[in-house]
Amino acid sequence: MESYDEHTDTLIARHLAGESTPEEEATLLAWADESPENRRYLTDLQALWQKTPALRPAPTRAVDTEAALLRVKNRLRKNRPRMVRLSVVWRAAAAVALMLAAAYFFRLRNLPQTGSVLVATDTAVSETLSDGSVVTLDPRSGLSLDAGFNNRERRIRLHGAATFDVQSDSSRPFIVALNDLEVQVLGTVFRVDNLSDPTQVRVAVTEGRVQVLARGQTLILAAGARAVFNLKTGTLAPAQAGGRVLRFDATPLRDVVREVERAYGVRVILKNKALENCLLTARYNNLPADRVLALVAESFAISLQKTPDGYELSGAGCN
Repeated sequence: MESYDEHTDTLIARHLAGESTPEEEATLLAWADESPENRRYLTDLQALWQKTPALRPAPTRAVDTEAALLRVKNRLRKNRPRMVRLSVVWRAAAAVALMLAAAYFFRLRNLPQTGSVLVATDTAVSETLSDGSVVTLDPRSGLSLDAGFNNRERRIRLHGAATFDVQSDSSRPFIVALNDLEVQVLGTVFRVDNLSDPTQVRVAVTEGRVQVLARGQTLILAAGARAVFNLKTGTLAPAQAGGRVLRFDATPLRDVVREVERAYGVRVILKNKALENCLLTARYNNLPADRVLALVAESFAISLQKTPDGYELSGAGCN
């Protein structure tokens, strides 16, 4: 939907909550008439709104945002098989916030809606699946489990980027699909990324092995190996070994961590939110991930710890 922006979702939310002005109504109707896709998008959200009356505030009194938030959480908890996680800013009204989150959910249209769904909006989301595997979704990412997940196989459709720590089970293959690429797990920790570059799907293995399949091509990746699938050319190839040069010039630590994650296919957590805005100026040439992070920790006199899921940086702040 080319004409999509968050202002449009706000207009839709205000319309459904009965709070829009005549001018806003006219703007929304004009937008819906621009294309069949816009009209379908609005219709989808109207249908969702009609199906969730328990989440709508009573029109005869002011909205109690905290109470509405609690109702949303309770409703989602009861609806556990859908496994939908919505992370949004609750602003003027809980109704508006719910629709903003729902709007994002409907943007992930390439996710089949036959099974459980997990969505991360503005923050990462971690979830333990029914087979014991742990998945950590990057912001602006989502996944869908096949309806028969954990029966004969464990198949997932991914949108965006995620890190998987897979519970070994040779009788039920664990398969992650993204566009024309599939990653079949042979017992491992690995990462699939289509966010860093939308023209590519990157696969990086931290532990164990995976089999990567794309348009008749197959690669086996062991720990430390990476592969890139070019969505434009349809070619699958091992990523170039080494050659990682990371440059930071007064870069906030939250962005440093994101770049390290993308470059090495690892997960890095900042335990203290105060660390996010610490500014780093440095250059790291062809160093392994643990050495880069050790140098980052030394720069701010903070601690680095290896965890089963990756790495953690903790400390008081920007010393």
